[in-house]
Amino acid sequence: MKYSQTFQTITSAASRRRAMVATATAAATTLLLAACQPVVDEAKAGDAPVAATLPQVHVAPVVQRTTDIAHVQIARIEPAQRVDIRPRVAGQIEAVLFKEGEAVALGQPLFRIDPRPFEIVLASAQAQLRIAQAREVLARQFVDRARELALASAIATETVERRQASHAEALAAVQAAQAAVDAARLELEHTTIRAPLAGRVGRALLTAGNQVSAGATQPPLASLLSSELHLHLDAPAAALQQGSPAGAWLTGWQARVLADDGQSALQTVPVSFMDNEVDAATGTVRLRARLGKETAGRMAGQFMRVGLVSNRAQTSLWVPDKAVGTDQGRHYVMVVTPEDAVDYRAVEAGVLRDGMRQVTNGVHAGERVVTEGLMRVRPGAKVRALPSGEMPQAGATPATTKTRG
Repeated sequence: MKYSQTFQTITSAASRRRAMVATATAAATTLLLAACQPVVDEAKAGDAPVAATLPQVHVAPVVQRTTDIAHVQIARIEPAQRVDIRPRVAGQIEAVLFKEGEAVALGQPLFRIDPRPFEIVLASAQAQLRIAQAREVLARQFVDRARELALASAIATETVERRQASHAEALAAVQAAQAAVDAARLELEHTTIRAPLAGRVGRALLTAGNQVSAGATQPPLASLLSSELHLHLDAPAAALQQGSPAGAWLTGWQARVLADDGQSALQTVPVSFMDNEVDAATGTVRLRARLGKETAGRMAGQFMRVGLVSNRAQTSLWVPDKAVGTDQGRHYVMVVTPEDAVDYRAVEAGVLRDGMRQVTNGVHAGERVVTEGLMRVRPGAKVRALPSGEMPQAGATPATTKTRG
């Protein structure tokens, strides 16, 4: 019993000594690590971890330039005249008289409908005309004889009047028969369908052997487009108002046809028509310009880039074309703010000239836009901005540090 109590006392004392040694060792280790830690300059203490991870981007300023183009958009080429060829008489198509897709002259035959039924109708009408003419001759002779007898008081005045009325009826019958002949001849002429204007004809929608009916509700046989072309575009009313002096935005506009690159001008034509109202749904005004005759590489239905040229020079904003991104059909730029933060700005892209893109809305002159490194930034992120053309460094410059001991 005595031996057991003595052993417990010795064990408790040893445990306390081991705990005291462990505590002293941990304290010494903590002090040693603290003495070896570097001390960051107070002025750069907050910037050191950020500067080491900032993405580097190239930026260029938004500049102002003077141009005569107030707005650039896509226009559609339309024919000055479009005709759907439909038959004016019923019958069976006997022949197609044109080559599909070719240019045709005014009055050129296009289709021929079987003319035989109409030739028969014309012959019958001509026979009725001859009968009416013969009756008119006889009625006129009766009138002449009645007048002679009336002079000799050998006939009653009433008889003379009846014969004169009969002659008038015969004359009217002749005129009616002549009208029937003219109508029959006209229908016979309509069996040959001719081009109502000079232009280019499309494919034949119905061919020989098909039965057709007359009337505007019937399907067309082919379409014919005039060789004279127009440009149709729906221009924003706001752009038209900004591009001209107050009260003069309805006149003086020209349409400049641009090449596919959006820079070189192919042709400049005056705007010949402006609609009389602004579309309430889109805020645009329909414009039309005369483009001229159809040429190689230019035909109806084609889309072209067109710049609206105003009657006064315009001051507009320009950015490098590579700074303009596209997101689901919408254009945008990334602006670096004075605090070196990235800001997403939606813009409207205009004409391209010498590598610079005209933009409207979203930016101001002097602001910095990202030209290189767009894939490395996101809105709201901090960046290290370098002027366009300066080579980026391999890494960010670290903050100055000091080490104790």
